[in-house]
Formats: sequence, C-alpha cells, structure tokens
Amino acid sequence: MQTRGSRKQRTMVGKLITHVLLFCFFIIVAAGAPTAKSGCQKQCGNVSIPYPFGIGSGCFLNEWFEVLCIKDNTIPLLRHIKQEVMEISVEAGTILVRNPITFWNCNRETRQSPRLEGSPFVFSQKNRFTAVGCGAFGLLISSKLSTNIAGCMSTCGKTGNHSCSGINCCQTNIPLNLNSFKTSFHAVDGEKEKVCKYAFLVDQDWFMSNFTDIYSFKEMVDVPVLLEWELYYSAFDVFGTSFETNKSTWSNPKCYWDSVNSEYGCYRNSTCYTYYNDIATSSSVIFNQSRVECRCGWGFEGNPYLIEGCKDIDECKEDSNSCTQYGGVCQNDFGGYGCYYPSHNEHSVLNLIRIGIGSIIGLLFVLAGGWWLYKRMKEGGRVARLDGNREIELKGTENSNEASNVLIPLVASQPQLQ
Repeated sequence: MQTRGSRKQRTMVGKLITHVLLFCFFIIVAAGAPTAKSGCQKQCGNVSIPYPFGIGSGCFLNEWFEVLCIKDNTIPLLRHIKQEVMEISVEAGTILVRNPITFWNCNRETRQSPRLEGSPFVFSQKNRFTAVGCGAFGLLISSKLSTNIAGCMSTCGKTGNHSCSGINCCQTNIPLNLNSFKTSFHAVDGEKEKVCKYAFLVDQDWFMSNFTDIYSFKEMVDVPVLLEWELYYSAFDVFGTSFETNKSTWSNPKCYWDSVNSEYGCYRNSTCYTYYNDIATSSSVIFNQSRVECRCGWGFEGNPYLIEGCKDIDECKEDSNSCTQYGGVCQNDFGGYGCYYPSHNEHSVLNLIRIGIGSIIGLLFVLAGGWWLYKRMKEGGRVARLDGNREIELKGTENSNEASNVLIPLVASQPQLQ
C-alpha cells in the first residue's frame, strides 16, 4: 500500500523534472534570436548588422539601409552616405557612424558632414557641436537656407586642456530634426584668425568617455556621431507580408500571412504600431506618410522588425531577478520569471537527488581509476589476484623458461584499542 509520504515525494520529483524540462526548452528558444534576414550576413568585423540594414541583395529594406563590408570584411560602410558604421541599435532606432572633423588653418584636409536630405536619418540631439582653439567661433550653417542655425565661441586661456567649458573649447546643442549643415568659422580679430581651429559634431556620451585633451582631436580625422532612423514605410514593406499592427503585446497577438506554408501565424513577443501623421522636418513636410515602429515586448530581446525576431530573456541567468535573496529558486517563464520556494520536504528530496548524482559521479571515477590501474599493472607484466584463502599469487615473468609461483600470506590488520 502506498503511503501519503511516498505519493507526495513522487509528485515533488515530477515537479522538479518538469522544471528541468522547461529550463532546457527556454535555453533552446533563447539561443536562436535572429538579427538579420534568413541567409544574410549578420556581422561585418565586430559590428552586428541587423535588419532593416543588411549586406547583399535582398538583405536590406532599401538603398538607404544597404551596408558594404569592405577591407577584407572588417569595416561596414553605409553605402549611400559613405560613412563607416560603428554600431546599430534596432531597440533605440539609432546608428553610430564616423563623421569628419572640419579644420581651419591647420594644414589639414577639410571635409564637411554628408547631407541627409531625403533619407530616413537625422542627426540625434544627443550630439553636441564642438569648436576647439583659441578664440574659435564655430558656426553651423543650414545647407539649404544658408543661415546660421547654431554656434559657439571659445575664449583664450591657459587653464588646462582637460575640459570643454568655454576656454579654448566650447559646445552647444543642435536643432531638432537636423539633416544637413555646413561648418564654418567666424573671425573675431586678425591675430586669432590665424590660429589653427577645428569643429565637429560628436556623440556626447562618446565625447565624455574618451575626452582627455582638447587638442588630441587635431590628430584625428573623424569622430562618432549618432544618427536616428525611422521607417516611413508600410508594414507590408518592412515585413514582406500582410502584417497586423497597433496590437498590444499580450492582450492581442499579431498575425501575419505565412506565404511559405500558406497559413496565418500569430505571436505575442513584440509590438508594432503604424502612425499616419504629417511629418515635419527642418527641410520638408511629408503629408499622409505612414511610419512603422516596433519594439520587443517586456521579457524579450532581439529584432522586432523580423517576424518572430524577439526571443525570451532568461532572467534566471541574469542579476535582474531577486529570488535568491529570499531563499527562492528562480523559474524562467515565457516573457518573464517567477520565484519558486520549495517546502522542507521538497528541500529533502532535492538534497537526496543531489547526493545520488554525486554518488554516481564518484562511482564512475572509482571505476575509471580501477580500470586505469588494471591496465597499468597488466602492461608491467604482473596481475594481482585475490583468492578465497586471502592469499595473493604473483606470477613473475622474469625467467622466460620457467615460471615461479610465490605465495604471500595476507595478514589482516587488527584494530587497535584506544
């Protein structure tokens, strides 16, 4: 007759096995989060190239998002504006590129920033316009209107070169939706005009992390600039199939037409919205243009611009869960996690399982060690055998013509009395 305790232990073991199987399932699911379209190159050098960007025909949304992988597949280049790519984020909708420094009276080649009119890119307001030099009066001039849109002027001083607070270096914010500008310098007086000056737009986070000396930029040709991008396309253009948008992640699944299997598919791991607003920029107004914006749902990561591109995050492998702080066991779920608190009896079962696994591993080590010892003795030409009279017969092979048998009595050691 089965006791209540044995039935309860079997139930707890069954729960444990279920948790282990779920854990293995989520590892397999999370391992394959796609970034690029199927069959496309995912990386160039150390830079990941996620869709809508892509390398090669059929791998990018349109020509603005085409990336060339040059110099033996080590450097990604945004083909249409010819800027080197440093990082792409589909979550933030940004791309970090190298932008030229403009010099004045420095015996250096002077280049201007590329023009982005008509593109899906604008210069992020996380950038700062920076001018360096004694009495440097740097200006941002609109490429289309030829008017000043931003600028700053530094003063001369000898207080050190390790800050950009107005002395020999100045910074200012840039206008919203800036997509084209020229850098120019204004003369304050004749003497200061002859001094080497330079100006650039730079990602402020990078500037603060890498800034050591204001004159170190004189030896550089470009600095990182952050561009923001948006998708002024329909959901069909982005996903290549009929795709439902404006649905929340969990309450309403997004469905799409699977042309390969000729059926509808639905999933809940990301959210996409379509906007139909008039879009005003610094250079033009686009009327009745739809825009698609997607995000992975909470508890997921990956590329929301690919069908089923967002995969579950295993919070139990990260520090974001707080289960262990209160003696619990973290259990990963689809799109989240839970804290499991075993009872005293369940802890006992878990300990028995741990002991059993440890014993099996120990036995395997003992068997392996015994086999290795047997092989070593056999290779040396001697085999030890224990018979029923507790004697060891050693068969020597020192004489090739005759065998000698030596009997050595085994004396059992007696325990010593304390």
